[in-house]
Amino acid sequence: MTTSAKVETEFPVGNNPKKKQPWSQSIKGPLSFSLILALVAGGVGMITSTGGSQNEIRLDVGFACFGIAFVASLLVISVLTMASKENDPELGKGTGVNRSSANPDKKSKKD
Repeated sequence: MTTSAKVETEFPVGNNPKKKQPWSQSIKGPLSFSLILALVAGGVGMITSTGGSQNEIRLDVGFACFGIAFVASLLVISVLTMASKENDPELGKGTGVNRSSANPDKKSKKD
């Protein structure tokens, strides 16, 4: 009879060993922000679509507002996260045509 023990191994991806990500790069922050925004949008949509205190609360409109706000806020957050990625430090060393914007190449004067 063999007993199997659960073995957890961490495999590094590429050259980067597995590190704990900071809060700003974690998935928890954007998900919690999107959830809070969607709850507010769902509540506002549900209450304002009733049309008065004599009518029933419109759960269908509230769920639709919740879903739209959740997906839209996650989309905007993911695009902004991708846009704010910092460049590699080697890009500023100057190996291309314009080696440094601080010291541009002198243009030759043709006579």
